[in-house]
Amino acid sequence: MHKGRTYAVTGAASGIGAAIAARLREDGARVIACDLAEGDVAADLATAEGRAALVEGVTRLAEGRLDGVVANAGGGPAETMVALNFFGAVATLEGLRPLLADSPAPRALAISSVSALGVVEADIVEACLARDETAAIAAADRAFVSAEAGLTLYGSAKQALNRWARRVAVTADWAEAGILLNVIAPGVVETPAAAWILSTPEGRAEMSRRTPLPAARPASAEQIAALAAWCVSPENAVVTGQILFADGGLECRARGAVVW
Repeated sequence: MHKGRTYAVTGAASGIGAAIAARLREDGARVIACDLAEGDVAADLATAEGRAALVEGVTRLAEGRLDGVVANAGGGPAETMVALNFFGAVATLEGLRPLLADSPAPRALAISSVSALGVVEADIVEACLARDETAAIAAADRAFVSAEAGLTLYGSAKQALNRWARRVAVTADWAEAGILLNVIAPGVVETPAAAWILSTPEGRAEMSRRTPLPAARPASAEQIAALAAWCVSPENAVVTGQILFADGGLECRARGAVVW
């Protein structure tokens, strides 16, 4: 399915990103692994310098052509939450998009979160969509008053990422150029980033209370990677502009048929 193709994956050192990179390699792909301090390209996507380094490094290693990009890097501390989860992801996808032009089946994917459906700060979301990073970070600083607010910052950045993808997926730069762009929004996933929730009986009990559907139990990173691998494969010939909630039904329960 992926034999002979080349992919760039950010956040590839652990968790979902590592699982996606491993799955693509198992299927015969070459993977350019990108992370904060490890892999083929080291870059801090919370900064403008890091984003430029990512594009330069991947461009050099790709030798002129990519078949797919997975913008997975995310999470992080509150002070860089918006910079990384929205601006870093968008810079990855836009910066590497020109390398997809010569692929016979170019694909792009962002990893979001079901947290985008939670409480968000409208000022952050709108500043992100206006591509005003200074205003977005200022709004995030105003909103961050407690540890719980960190989830709001994360959800705000991920909602903005979802909305950005929906806006651009069918434009001249993407679908009209033959590049399919989608988003996967997982629920809770068994990764190091989720260990603080899942490592204690109390944490698991709280997670069960918040996600009572049987299918909404924590997923493995490999399960998310399987969906990601299909999204960026030539087998996906028609799906684009979609937010694929891999959350065991949480989005469906939360929104029902209202989106229709």
